[in-house]
Amino acid sequence: MIPSKVKPFMTYLEPDSITRLQKFAKKKKITMSQVIREALNARMSDEGDPYNAGFNAGVEESINIIKKNKASQMRFPSGSSFAELMEMDLLNAKILEVNNG
Repeated sequence: MIPSKVKPFMTYLEPDSITRLQKFAKKKKITMSQVIREALNARMSDEGDPYNAGFNAGVEESINIIKKNKASQMRFPSGSSFAELMEMDLLNAKILEVNNG
């Protein structure tokens, strides 16, 4: 059943993502559209998404652990330490929070 007051929207997904979406929707016994609507609502929520917050907290904790590890202080010829290089990569992995305010 299509919820009232919805508009059609088309997007492109990689084949693997479509397969995973189909399996997830079937397992949860909801439509693929509903999964996508829920994901969009969670991602754009004003209150923040607990998944994103937890994921980002894990990234921050990983950075702290790497910074404290003595072996990670080894410096490369570029002058950067292993910890600094890993920190840059991990910061890029963080999920950007969307502020709708």
